[in-house]
Amino acid sequence: MNVRNKVSVFLFSLVAIPLFAQTPQQELERLQQNYIRSLVSNDDGTASLVELLSGIQPETEIADQVVVELHQRYPFNIEKITAYMETIREDGSWPDIDYNDQKRSGWSVKAHADRVLELAKLYMAEDGDCHWGPKLQTVIHQAFGYWFREKPVCKNWWYNEIGIPKTLGPAFLLMKNELDAKEKAAAIEVMENAKFGMTGQNKVWLAGNVLIRGLLQDDFELVKAARDTIVSEITIGTQEGIRSDWSFHQHGPQQQFGNYGLAFLTEMSSFSGLFAGTVFALNKEQQDILNSFLLNGYRWIVWRGYMDINALDRQLFHSGQIHKAFSLAFATNALMRGSGAEDISRMNDFLQDNYAPEKEGSRFTGHKHFWDSDQTIHRSPAWMASVKMASWRVIGTELINEDNLKGFYMADGALYTYCRGDEYLNIFPFWDWRKIPGITSYESDAPVPAFFRYGEHVRNKTAFVGGVTDGHTGMTAMVLDRDGLQARKSWIFTDDYVLCLGAGIHSDSTLAVTTSIDQRVKHGDLLRYEHKGWVPVNGTYTSSPEKQRFFHDNTGYIVLQPATCVAVSEKRSGRWCDFMGSYAPATVEGEIVGLHIEHGRADNAGYQYLILPASSAEKTAAFSTQDIEVIRNDRSVQAVGLGGCFYVTAYEPQKLDLRYDLQVDILTPGIYMFRRDRGDWHVEAADPTHKQISLSLNINGRDVKIVFPSSHPLGKSISIHPFIRAPFVKGIKVDGKSDDWNIPSAVRGLIAPWDGAVKDSTAFYVCHDKKNLYFLYEVSDTTLVYNNEKTEASVGSSDRVEFFFSKDPEMKTYYCAEIDPQGKVMDYEAHHYRKFDGSWNFKDLKVATYIGKDSYRVEGSLSLKSLKDLGLVSPEGEIRMGVYRADYFGNKDDQVIWSSWIVPEATEPDFHIPSSLGILRLE
Repeated sequence: MNVRNKVSVFLFSLVAIPLFAQTPQQELERLQQNYIRSLVSNDDGTASLVELLSGIQPETEIADQVVVELHQRYPFNIEKITAYMETIREDGSWPDIDYNDQKRSGWSVKAHADRVLELAKLYMAEDGDCHWGPKLQTVIHQAFGYWFREKPVCKNWWYNEIGIPKTLGPAFLLMKNELDAKEKAAAIEVMENAKFGMTGQNKVWLAGNVLIRGLLQDDFELVKAARDTIVSEITIGTQEGIRSDWSFHQHGPQQQFGNYGLAFLTEMSSFSGLFAGTVFALNKEQQDILNSFLLNGYRWIVWRGYMDINALDRQLFHSGQIHKAFSLAFATNALMRGSGAEDISRMNDFLQDNYAPEKEGSRFTGHKHFWDSDQTIHRSPAWMASVKMASWRVIGTELINEDNLKGFYMADGALYTYCRGDEYLNIFPFWDWRKIPGITSYESDAPVPAFFRYGEHVRNKTAFVGGVTDGHTGMTAMVLDRDGLQARKSWIFTDDYVLCLGAGIHSDSTLAVTTSIDQRVKHGDLLRYEHKGWVPVNGTYTSSPEKQRFFHDNTGYIVLQPATCVAVSEKRSGRWCDFMGSYAPATVEGEIVGLHIEHGRADNAGYQYLILPASSAEKTAAFSTQDIEVIRNDRSVQAVGLGGCFYVTAYEPQKLDLRYDLQVDILTPGIYMFRRDRGDWHVEAADPTHKQISLSLNINGRDVKIVFPSSHPLGKSISIHPFIRAPFVKGIKVDGKSDDWNIPSAVRGLIAPWDGAVKDSTAFYVCHDKKNLYFLYEVSDTTLVYNNEKTEASVGSSDRVEFFFSKDPEMKTYYCAEIDPQGKVMDYEAHHYRKFDGSWNFKDLKVATYIGKDSYRVEGSLSLKSLKDLGLVSPEGEIRMGVYRADYFGNKDDQVIWSSWIVPEATEPDFHIPSSLGILRLE
């Protein structure tokens, strides 16, 4: 068999092992064989990805462990292997490796370990007919010997305890049966540099190295302890690790998607496969967490095979966007092996969107704000946008081991838009680092501030950073207070454009201030619109203070207010080592285009501009801005109306006339969206400070209090519909059927404030025919609980729906009905607080029900006259009402989930308080 063909497909033959091992030793053997198989063989999915990977030019300088491991997946390079075999010295070293290297990142000496692993993989991949066999074995032992004798040590602890054991460990395992006693003892000594400890991904790396040592020593208990340590990190909400929004933190409260988080996911996906079929296998909850981490986190930040720059953090390596995204593809493939059909389908969609040879746009669309990490992603079918911010809660970026030497401003509102995905690929050597796209910063030729660690002393000195979304569109905002510069910055995302607003720009410095609109790789001419035509920009063009339009590549830019704009199209040169210290000094050249607004030294400056991704020069020229109404853009508030939806960031309490029928008095600063839904105003709201338990406002003269459930993550958007309408409808019959309800639901989904703030699928309908008020509940319930007792009180231990009507805002007097799936009613009069009169009844209440499979329906009516006689209907035709549900999942009193239309302001389940009520309006 031809060696070149054989090793390129990683063929490997394993001894068959029983599916269910019985003894600890058999379990270890199975795990060891799984480990070896993962190193030298591919399934169909992995083979396809390797084929795609082979079309990407390998890197020659690599400091990122994830990318190192990605490169280990390339088919063997016979030319390189031959060079390793022919040039190794007698002492086991190689002449082209600098064994005296003192760098903390990109340590050259690690190349020795990388080569040993590559040779060991080739040795195990052979099936006995290759003349290299004996020579390979000799070279591997020589290389082992050098390391065992010289014991190289890096100044960076990570290499000594993680990087080297993680690379040599698999080589030791592959050659385990070829090691003599002295070599095995030396190998174990190398592995003993790694011990249990630390947090997050570092903890996982260390435990993974201990696991390999356990396999070398055939120590079942040590392997089990390592496995338990590894899987202990598969959890949500810890300070370091996977966060509640499916981002990842390490080195404190800092987003680490492209660094530690990616390493975590690639490692855990690998362990998921390694442990499969053994007693060490992940349980369903652990597998589900990893799948959700991928599908609810990472899926958002990759566009057509390129990872978002905002996710890279300090690791601004050459082609890092490509390599990191490709590592994610292999992790996805590995996770499929332990996943259910629904998750596998979503994973396949992710792979198809990003790694298919003919990928175009994305089927995965929407809007997400990562509330734990101060980052926002918007995805349309044709483009993606990303904003990265920082706050007093969240560290924006870091400078460690000479990584990210110029990235001081990278979380000051950096905005990137992608159509192909490669718009910013490898631009870093040519950047003006004070004009990172989207940021507001000083104009200066001085070096960018560089601190050893970008920690608390250089954080953004504000808590007001966040975003609101309905899942399709959204608004993100930040108060910038950093390095002596203050600004109010916000972004509104639709599927057609990004609207960027800035206000209150103030500096303590004498330096001029700019806001960067974009700075990307040149791809065709940068054009400016003048006299109804497009004119190319060559060099630098500075406009007079006026509205401007520009176009480049696939993106249009429209400046909405008079401003001095600077457009740049030029060649530049730079060096990777100037911002990533692991690279060798070498000058590279490239072409960039850039746009920025000059604010000069003006106090209280501002800006308004649009970015139109996936556009054309013709569309940019013809784009109408008439439907974009910037209502306010100042230090106190940024408010915009777009096609019937209103976006508001209130930095202070504000009264706003948003349109003729929408006046809002915002009493609690926050970020809000108002849109028409089912005849009235629907509100999305978020607290960017992460400090409030509720938000208060007044909408058209009616007080609204938005209460965050106790389990609601801080900073996450909440959706409320505080006003609902009962339309005029004829022909409703109270018969337990729903075929005559041809109207939209008034409430879709009730919230369980005390059980994870989960929204169920209950639908509540309401209407009237001027004589009666009709209502219908449609409830999904897989654990129906009810009884056959005849008393009203028996309703209290059953599944049921409820409604309350109150005569007054304080619930001094209110009336309640609780109805079980069989139609039994417990109704009563009540007075605040919880003073019940069970002898009272709704005299004309009619009820009909239907019990289906995993569902029930409650339909009923009350005469409007009776409601008016009770004083429940205001002169304007409004009723203060609550809509609720009790969902029992067992026979014990505490086995119940309480859900409500409006979230009450209560730490324990309680509907009998005024904050649980909304407004029902009779049309």
